[in-house]
Amino acid sequence: MVKQSQNEIDQMIQRARPKNRDLVRRDINQGLNSPIGNLVLKLVEYYYNDGTSKELLCLAGTVACQYKGNRYNIPIEIWFQQDHPHISPLAYVKPTPDMYVSTASRDVQPDGTIIIPYLQNWRHPNSDILNLLKSMSDAFSQSPPVYSNSSMTNRSTPYPTNASLMPMPTPIGTGIGGTQGNPSYSNPYGYPQTQIPQDIYRDSVQTAVFDRVRTRLDETMQIGKAQIDSLQRTEQDLIDGEKKIQLFINDAQQQQIQAQNYIMNIKAKTNEMLEATQKMSLSSGKGNSIKEDALITPAPVYKQLLQGYAEEHAIQDLLYYLADGLRKKSIGLDTYLKHVRELSRKQFILRATMYKCRQVAGLPLK
Repeated sequence: MVKQSQNEIDQMIQRARPKNRDLVRRDINQGLNSPIGNLVLKLVEYYYNDGTSKELLCLAGTVACQYKGNRYNIPIEIWFQQDHPHISPLAYVKPTPDMYVSTASRDVQPDGTIIIPYLQNWRHPNSDILNLLKSMSDAFSQSPPVYSNSSMTNRSTPYPTNASLMPMPTPIGTGIGGTQGNPSYSNPYGYPQTQIPQDIYRDSVQTAVFDRVRTRLDETMQIGKAQIDSLQRTEQDLIDGEKKIQLFINDAQQQQIQAQNYIMNIKAKTNEMLEATQKMSLSSGKGNSIKEDALITPAPVYKQLLQGYAEEHAIQDLLYYLADGLRKKSIGLDTYLKHVRELSRKQFILRATMYKCRQVAGLPLK
């Protein structure tokens, strides 16, 4: 194949007006200089499924592959889209008149569209034409996409490499587009069709069944994965809810302990008050029984002690409810601190007064 000059290549690139000319020029030169490809650059009309057409750059020729120890040249076309390389190129196998596309191929659709994983996973800047050609060669070496049809032997064999027997595929420019705008491949060059062996139809049916089963399996796996993800989210919600419930339980237990301590303290103070009133009754000569008016202290020091005791416990209650209101965000921090300072100062004075009263009355100091 005649090597094209860089000036001729640049002129076609300029006419095609791709958005990323430098990157397109790089990939085109990679394809033209690839040792596994024998390609030329063309600027021809490409027909889309919607009936529109556009002049696109196309690398047309062959890519080499090895199959069962023999070397074969597979005719291909690689079309550069306007957004190349941000969008993957379109690639097709172009069978000659004495070839047909293998229906058992996993890498080529019946219309010739190449669907190897490298094309499907094309990502700029990690993907380029050189590695695309290598991937095509590797894939075709595993399963040749085209076969020659021999009516003499009724056998199908991969098409051999022989430049004189392998004419270059005609650029896409006529006919109605097939998949992704590719023309029909049942008779791409206008030659009479040959008889396809019966086993080819069997292979086609097997491939179709395999694709259907694989699609159904993929759908089932996706549904199962979605269900697993939902169960995992539910499990995480339950774990988070359990943690919150445990926090509530711990808080309730702490409040219960505080309430029990408060009750015990009240009982102790009550007993202490009863002992004090009994002692006052004895000292006043009114007998050992506690009358209903026992809380009316006969001496000023006892009255002052009782009043201080009641006020001090009232302050204790106020401090408790202030803390509870702050915890529940019923009051602000500034309000809480202001009242706590005032109550604490008053509580200190009351406790000092009660201590002095106990000394004067001869009562225990604790």
